[in-house]
Amino acid sequence: MTASFASRLASRLRFLLVATVGAYAAINLVLAVLAPFTAGWPTLGITALAVPPMVLAMVYGVIPVAFRFGAPR
Repeated sequence: MTASFASRLASRLRFLLVATVGAYAAINLVLAVLAPFTAGWPTLGITALAVPPMVLAMVYGVIPVAFRFGAPR
């Protein structure tokens, strides 16, 4: 039972690590692409523009990759 718990914990930690790194990369990429178009905009406007591509990147890119690496072995 302990090995199963340790395996699940390791799996979840791998998922967390991959998802965190992927989200960090995705948000920085989205903000870098939007930066030339949003210079001088208020923060709320920039985030309103950044959220849709960020959600798409997470749903169709980061999360599937994180599940692949975070799956129990």
